[in-house]
Amino acid sequence: MISFFLRYWKIAAGIGAVAILASVFIYQDYRIESLKKQRDAALVSIASHEKALEILQADTTAKIEALEIERQQEVARVRNLERLKGKIEGASNEKNGAVAPVLRDTVDSLYERTANQN
Repeated sequence: MISFFLRYWKIAAGIGAVAILASVFIYQDYRIESLKKQRDAALVSIASHEKALEILQADTTAKIEALEIERQQEVARVRNLERLKGKIEGASNEKNGAVAPVLRDTVDSLYERTANQN
């Protein structure tokens, strides 16, 4: 057997080199396919995250709009309370009866409660 390899060492070396080269190509092909699968999985993940981000952005925008509407309603309510308070405090003596202080105190307490809730 050794004499066979000694006689045909060039052929054996060539076959070994071809085998090594084929192994390298097969391994590289495997690596390429593996990286393609990883890339595809990453693209799917990116698409999923982008969709989730769009949903969160839409939800956040809706919440901001709802809070802005609520803020505007509260501002209108406070203005109305201030208008009523001014109307009560600015009432003439003829209209200022025994109930006026109680009403003013009630409005004041409502106003303070509204201010404390914010």
